[in-house]
Amino acid sequence: MPRINFAEQLSKFRKKRGMTQETLAGKLNVTPQAVSKWENGSYPDGDLLPQIAKVLDVPLDVLFGLQPEEQPDPAELAAKAIQALPEEERAAYCIRLFYAVLSAFSNISSELNMPDKLLRETYAQLKTDHVLALERLNEDMQYFCFLRVPEQGLNSYAQITDRLLQFFRMLSRREVLQTLYFFGATEHNHLWSKKQLSRHLGLPERLMNEVLEELDRSGAIWELKVDAGADSVYGYTHSVPLESILVLATSFINYLQYVDPNIDKWDNGAFKLPGNS
Repeated sequence: MPRINFAEQLSKFRKKRGMTQETLAGKLNVTPQAVSKWENGSYPDGDLLPQIAKVLDVPLDVLFGLQPEEQPDPAELAAKAIQALPEEERAAYCIRLFYAVLSAFSNISSELNMPDKLLRETYAQLKTDHVLALERLNEDMQYFCFLRVPEQGLNSYAQITDRLLQFFRMLSRREVLQTLYFFGATEHNHLWSKKQLSRHLGLPERLMNEVLEELDRSGAIWELKVDAGADSVYGYTHSVPLESILVLATSFINYLQYVDPNIDKWDNGAFKLPGNS
């Protein structure tokens, strides 16, 4: 442990509070010379220490250097830990960190460590009146989804609209999913013509045109007209929400059969009916 220098700490916090030695002395009913001596290596009487800490508005542990002046922000510490890791190790660290975050809601410290070996498809799940969270733990697909539930309910954001209904109808078509999966496997900003896509996917050009129009309207792809009269080319937006929907949908139809931990602390549903508080 580093050597504690009370004199330096006293001087630092006095100046930080905008006090002269005379001002501090007046508040403590001692002479300025006494404060000067303390800041040059001597110590005040023990019964003065609580008063000094109170006047300087600093805990005694901090004044003596036994605790940092400000507790570090856990989020900042986690961010620095991630930055210190090689790129290829960051994802695994985040999955373990998210598991600890989710498990912390159980208030059981023994559940904070993610299991190392999983013999079946396993999820961790959290349901409270304010938070919904889900994490898949298996190595073949790991993710973490955390929703902070608005006071007005999830449906205050995820409203039933014609566009939402159209989106789910679009995703119900096999050829749309085939096209999305193909686009999602291509290089960043790679452009494809309708004929190329039709050939790679084995779809008639008429059907390919229909699929591309739907995907373009949804915002999943973008169309670029190179020249007047020339065929358009298409690029993929690499949308994280869209790709996450497909993964979460697969988890849903697998029924989340094994959930550990399953933290259930809710009284009201995440959706709110009109008029409900």
